[in-house]
Amino acid sequence: MTPVLKELKQKHWQILTPILIVAIVLIILALMFATGFAKIESLWFVFPLSGIRISTLTVAIACFTFVLFLQRRNTLKSLYYALLAVIVPMALFEILWWYSAVVFNGYDLRIMQFAALFGWVLFGISAVFHKRPLRISLALYGIFIISFSIWLGTGFNFNYQGSPSFSFFGEVLNVVSKTALFLAYAIHIGNVGFGQQKL
Repeated sequence: MTPVLKELKQKHWQILTPILIVAIVLIILALMFATGFAKIESLWFVFPLSGIRISTLTVAIACFTFVLFLQRRNTLKSLYYALLAVIVPMALFEILWWYSAVVFNGYDLRIMQFAALFGWVLFGISAVFHKRPLRISLALYGIFIISFSIWLGTGFNFNYQGSPSFSFFGEVLNVVSKTALFLAYAIHIGNVGFGQQKL
């Protein structure tokens, strides 16, 4: 095989690998839904033991895909960064959400359960601390801080599974703050290993 053909084949594989991984994830989710293992209830995609918001699942898949494409030249490392792009912001958001609910809604502290999640946050920080975030990441981190602060300042209303009432404002702030955090970290970690850009 000539060097040109070999390089072309490698480039095609770099593009196809993220597509195949995302397709497998989507097929697994579709099979869960089709077989009744998981179902959709209002705002939630419900599994037998727990549920995840449709908005959270959508943002997680989008960030996972985005980082796979940004890091596609790094083979297995791309999968590692893509997984961190989902786990780290989800862990951080859950910690902040839960302890805000402790203050505003009287939830139990559950310190031990969240210690492991905090470990993921520290692990995620160690993956990006040496890479200065791009301007767009800084802007998104800022949107997260502002929207979460507004949410806290307005009483931290939120919708939970089986909630008798619906808070539209609470839902908007939930989605905006969560999406901003996920995207900020995805862009940040997606650019680890590349030269500094001014995006």
